[in-house]
Amino acid sequence: MRNALLAAPLPVALALALTLSAALGLAACSGKQSPAAETASETPAAAVTPASATLPEVLDDADGMQTMAEALKTTGIEGVFNDKGSYTLLAPEDDAFDALGDKGKALIEANDHAALAALVRNHMLTGYMTPEDIAAAIAASKTGKVTMPTLGGGTVTFSKTGEAITVTADDGSQATIEDSPVAGGSSIAIPVSGVLRKI
Repeated sequence: MRNALLAAPLPVALALALTLSAALGLAACSGKQSPAAETASETPAAAVTPASATLPEVLDDADGMQTMAEALKTTGIEGVFNDKGSYTLLAPEDDAFDALGDKGKALIEANDHAALAALVRNHMLTGYMTPEDIAAAIAASKTGKVTMPTLGGGTVTFSKTGEAITVTADDGSQATIEDSPVAGGSSIAIPVSGVLRKI
């Protein structure tokens, strides 16, 4: 399962993530914020304290993140977070999965986990990025948007309206960044208000 996760999309993801990192000085795989991100972030809420536990373990104890935590276990993707690589997980809150109704319930409870694994991969980005890093990248962009590849082979585009950061998937589904991120190991999860894939 882990080999399938890190198959074809990873080289593309690495290339584009490193391009963004070079432009903004993001230390994506080190877990350190760039000077640009630190400048954009002047409030205590910007600080993210990594935990000694892995990200899936942290999510398991996080309020409103139980569905995503369970999806990581069910699909076997949680094992990826035991490696040295860094990832950013755009983690739909439990309410986002509940809003999918019967289709979402069928996806979570299906015996074949391929569709669920694909959905999870489309919420994963290569590198460690905080919302402040993303905001700094948007501010530095000439278009006011930043597009990044997911490990599922798709893309997500970040933009800002006022202080709110919106995430748009390549199929048109949208979500906003909600609440504070949580970190575990060398990875980070950013809560989002919706599932970034039409079911």
